[in-house]
Amino acid sequence: MAGEPKTELDKTLRALLLVNLESMKQKQQIAILDQAGFGQSEIAEVVASTPKAVSVRLAEIRKEKRENHKK
Repeated sequence: MAGEPKTELDKTLRALLLVNLESMKQKQQIAILDQAGFGQSEIAEVVASTPKAVSVRLAEIRKEKRENHKK
């Protein structure tokens, strides 16, 4: 999602993504975007954060998943 959307479909998908993510907490947004295959820089752009902050959140999310999987 780096840069401007290139086609009408890209614009529509980006708008839908932003509307659907709007009501979620940032950590949830990051988890969903990561699962969808977005890179850290792209996620940071969408959630109005920095790639470093996204990296920290992803590490937290992955740690929680590992801990929950052990239970």
